Amino acid sequence: MLYIILGIAGLLITVALFTFLFKRKNTAPEEIHAPAEGCCGAHAICEKGLKKIETHIEYFEDEELDAFRGITADQYTDEQIDIFRDILYTLQKEEVADWLISLEKRGINLPLILRQEALDLL
Repeated sequence: MLYIILGIAGLLITVALFTFLFKRKNTAPEEIHAPAEGCCGAHAICEKGLKKIETHIEYFEDEELDAFRGITADQYTDEQIDIFRDILYTLQKEEVADWLISLEKRGINLPLILRQEALDLL
């Protein structure tokens, strides 16, 4: 019985020793590279944020919407909502977010009824 206990203890000590030595050898310090200036690695997020900051306004063949500048989102007529809807559904899925940013920069409120539809297309 004593030999079994000593054998197990010796085996545990041997495993612990090899584990300690192996981890000690492989703990070379990793080089930390600083990200390039102006880039955090989250390109999609940074680029979308930068689009809101830019002063350039991108048009999507929707210049007629400039006439609606200053109208609140709940004051549009059905005909005006249809104009927005026609433009919204001619956009490609990738363009919807940019179009919404363009409207915001131009001071044009999207009709309330179209907000959920636009979000569904994102």
